Amino acid sequence: MASHTNADGDLNNHSNNTTAGEGGQQIIQLCQELNVLLCLLCPAAIKPGMDQVKRHYRNCHRTVGAQLQEVVAFAASFAPSGSQPRTPRDPTDESDEALLPADGSPPIAGLETYAGFSCKSCRHLTRDRSNRDRHQILARHYEEEGYGQEEEKEEEEETEAGYKSSRQRRNWEPVMLQSLRRAPHARYWIVEVARTRHSRRRSSSSGSSDNNSSNSTDGFRAVTGADAGLLKLVRRCEKELGEAAAERRRKVESPGGVDHESQWVKFMKWASHLQGKDKAKLHQAGLAPVPRLREQRLWRQEDRDANARLRVLAESFRRELARGLARMDRVPDETLKWLNSIDPTKASATPFGRKQVAESMQRYSTYCERFLCYCARILPLGKAEAQKEHGVRFTDEQWGHLSDMIQELDTVADIVKRREEGKGKEKQQQQQKKKKTKKSYTAIDLDKDMDTGTDTGTDTDDDADADADAADADVGLRVEEADLDNPELEALDRAVCCFYLSCIKQKLGRKQYRNPLLHFAAVLGIKEDGNWTPAHSHTRFLAGFLWCSRVLMLEHFFEDDPYDSEDSGCETSFAAIDRFHEGHKAWLTSGSYSPVGTIIGWMTYGRGFRNHEQGQARVWWDSDNKAINYLGDRIAVAGFQSMAHAVQQEAEDWLDKLTGGRWKSGELPGAIRLRDIADSLVYEGPGRSFATNRKNAWLRPGAEKLAGIMGETLWKTAGAGDGSTRYTCRRAAVTEYLNWLKSFRTKLYPATHIWGGQPGRGPEIATLKHCDIEQLPRNIFVFDGQVVIITDRDKSKNLHGGAGGRKVARFLPERLSRMMVAYIAWLLPFEKVLHRLARIRGPSDSLDPWIWKSAEKGVWDTAILSKHLALVSGVEIRARLS
Repeated sequence: MASHTNADGDLNNHSNNTTAGEGGQQIIQLCQELNVLLCLLCPAAIKPGMDQVKRHYRNCHRTVGAQLQEVVAFAASFAPSGSQPRTPRDPTDESDEALLPADGSPPIAGLETYAGFSCKSCRHLTRDRSNRDRHQILARHYEEEGYGQEEEKEEEEETEAGYKSSRQRRNWEPVMLQSLRRAPHARYWIVEVARTRHSRRRSSSSGSSDNNSSNSTDGFRAVTGADAGLLKLVRRCEKELGEAAAERRRKVESPGGVDHESQWVKFMKWASHLQGKDKAKLHQAGLAPVPRLREQRLWRQEDRDANARLRVLAESFRRELARGLARMDRVPDETLKWLNSIDPTKASATPFGRKQVAESMQRYSTYCERFLCYCARILPLGKAEAQKEHGVRFTDEQWGHLSDMIQELDTVADIVKRREEGKGKEKQQQQQKKKKTKKSYTAIDLDKDMDTGTDTGTDTDDDADADADAADADVGLRVEEADLDNPELEALDRAVCCFYLSCIKQKLGRKQYRNPLLHFAAVLGIKEDGNWTPAHSHTRFLAGFLWCSRVLMLEHFFEDDPYDSEDSGCETSFAAIDRFHEGHKAWLTSGSYSPVGTIIGWMTYGRGFRNHEQGQARVWWDSDNKAINYLGDRIAVAGFQSMAHAVQQEAEDWLDKLTGGRWKSGELPGAIRLRDIADSLVYEGPGRSFATNRKNAWLRPGAEKLAGIMGETLWKTAGAGDGSTRYTCRRAAVTEYLNWLKSFRTKLYPATHIWGGQPGRGPEIATLKHCDIEQLPRNIFVFDGQVVIITDRDKSKNLHGGAGGRKVARFLPERLSRMMVAYIAWLLPFEKVLHRLARIRGPSDSLDPWIWKSAEKGVWDTAILSKHLALVSGVEIRARLS
């Protein structure tokens, strides 16, 4: 086999190997400009080193024999002992910024060149049109003015080609891109700015257009060549100015003066406390650990280990919080009223308790978990260096408890890691056995399994296994930690509690930020973009610290008391109650000169801050009353109406697919006679709704309606051998149908919010129930020929003594009312039948009464509603409404 290395560092293969290509094709090359090895079969850059190169060509391209040996020899020639000693760069090192060429450089030979897009407001490069549009919507990088003739012509050409024309596409330009790696790890740069889609389109038009295009391109190149030195100097100067401005923005500044400081930031003293500190470093140190599934996508093993260690710490705090919540059920109500009071001389009217929504307690817990993770990240710096870089101060007692906590954390994290590695090996062995078993199957056996899978309970694909793995991943760390020995977990939990309590039980004077918990509250005042968090957003962090501190302090005061047990004695219980009253007055009230007292003062000021400041209006009408301005975005009333109709139309399109095309034909809508539906607005009992009312039997609620329509599509029939017919689910068709139903639900969700009249709060729409539950009535009724949604207006039902807030009724228009009735009466029962017969994991049975739900998310929350509202409003009216 003949091969040689040319002057450009190419390995030319002259064999007739089909994997490497026909004779003379280059399969590996050294890029002299970037000092990286290029695989010309991918084409992409590959890791240097003989082992990496050998593994790549053998596994990815099935290169073997002498050809593989020559490739490895070519890579070995750059080793220190080789014929061309040098150190090629690693293309996977994302920290090597100098690895990528500058924008506008000539294309690299051996790499593929792509047509892409570049954002004019930032260096966002992409090849995908949807990514381009999504970036401009989310980053708000679109222009109102400065729309040139060239862009207008570009947009007209796109419109003729069938693309949707919209003003949001103005702020981009077509470019040619290259990347060393392929998606999803691509990092693009721009090559030869003159070679864009404009030049290609002009060259593909008429002959006269070709001449004009080439002339204009030549003129552009001539000007660029004449002023190349000056343009290069200007670009370098602008780059230096931009870097200096970015570095200046990274640091916290405290200029002082009424013209420079926000009253909120001045009151909180964030700028003076964090002056000179790196905002990005502070924000990154205060982030929560990523979930288990995202952790597996981290590139470096040390990052995965560090994140798993912090997840162990977060789970320990959750156990301590759960212990405190259990204590609330074993103390007198009078004690809980004192715990809920900020006045040391008077108890509150309502006792302290759990939040109405479990997500609120989880969110509060997350804030404290972030505080513990922040402390764990800065401990390696040392006490003095942590104060210098972050501005955080610890007392000797707090630093000692923090060191003990990290020591116990390392012990538990090591055990968890070893057990995870052991289980990973076991899972790998099981997968290998499974692959060997699959290889032994014949085609006849596979067909037989697919036909009988649903009857025997055996899945014919890996969907159920994937769903089960996802469910196990949600449990994640808890399953692993449950296998640990109790003494190890108890020691970690005790250390976590001691450290947190030491941060609460500290007397403070004027210098409040000498407490690590209050310092972290200042860190949370820095947003991801480096701006300060406004008052209305920051008070939720303070509320979380206050709530968790009360729970842990309650458990601390009553830790050794067997109240409400067989061994309880009055003397013991009242001794604990006396300790509670002393501690409550000393640490948990306003004016106690403690961290909790400071947090109470901050919350009081933050909640009334907008009234004191008389802040700027976020919404105002134009003079012609045809548009409103929301956060700087002009929203025309006609545009909003168009958006509302578009959302409703999309939901109707999906419903038409779900009903086999019988919705738009008018057959099914005509069968829903809204004025004939009988319903009651009073509580009737668990599971009762208009769909269970006997007077509505003509509506045929249940799964049979859609089963008769979609039966042939979703099931196949076969003889059972005894003269009867056996029905088998078409699993792929059922899965597709359930995905359609999910898409319909995601469109009906925002449509209900928009068309129901005055929009309510997110939780009002997210927690809608279509039938009564054991203790509460439903929210969906049919009244006077319309679907009415009755919800609780108040944010907290405790505002009116726990008797419930003011009720608000919202009526859906006729078109959407019919869709809601079809969804409740036909689609929801049919969905349950499909999940059961196809053996596909669906929402839990306990979630049956709720309207918006899924197996992955459970009951949908406000975040999902905000996401879909932002997407549809960003596309239709170019303003993110949530």
